[in-house]
Amino acid sequence: MAGSRASSIFKSSGPGETARLARLFAAGLRGGEALFLEGAIGAGKTFFVRELAKALGAKKLPVSASFNLMRAYRGRLKLYHFDLFRAGEADMENIGLDEYLGRPDGVTAVEWPGEGGELYAAAGPLRLEFRLAGGDRRVIAASAAGAGAALLERVKGKWLKK
Repeated sequence: MAGSRASSIFKSSGPGETARLARLFAAGLRGGEALFLEGAIGAGKTFFVRELAKALGAKKLPVSASFNLMRAYRGRLKLYHFDLFRAGEADMENIGLDEYLGRPDGVTAVEWPGEGGELYAAAGPLRLEFRLAGGDRRVIAASAAGAGAALLERVKGKWLKK
C-alpha cells in the first residue's frame, strides 16, 4: 500500500457538486489524513473545506482563515484548517503544522501549502488542485500516495456513480 499512487480529475458544474465531493471525502476519512489544497483565489478551496467540516459534523464552519494560520473545528473528527496564504518560506518550519499532521483524532486541511507542501511531503498528503473552468464550474485534480491513494480511489468510484 505504501507504494501505491492514484490520481483523478473531478469536474464540478457548481457548488452543489463541489459540496458532494467534499462529503465523499469526509465519509472516507478515519483520522490522520492531510489534504493540501491549491488553486487561485476564488477557486473553491475554502468552500471545499467548509463543506468538509459540515460533513464531519462541525457546528462552527470555516471561513477564509487568511488572517489566522490555523483554526480547529470539532465534529466526528477534528478538522485542523491551516491557511498559509500569508505565511512566508521562513515561517514554514515554525508554524507548528508538523504537530497536527498525522494526528489520529483529526484531519489536517492546508490551503496554500506553498513551501510547506514540499517540507511536509513525508506526511503523504492528498493533494487537491482547484482550477476555475468558467462560471461556477471547477476542475479539481487530485493525487495521493499510500493510504491517501486508497481513499482517492474509493471517492472516485462513488463520484462516478452520481
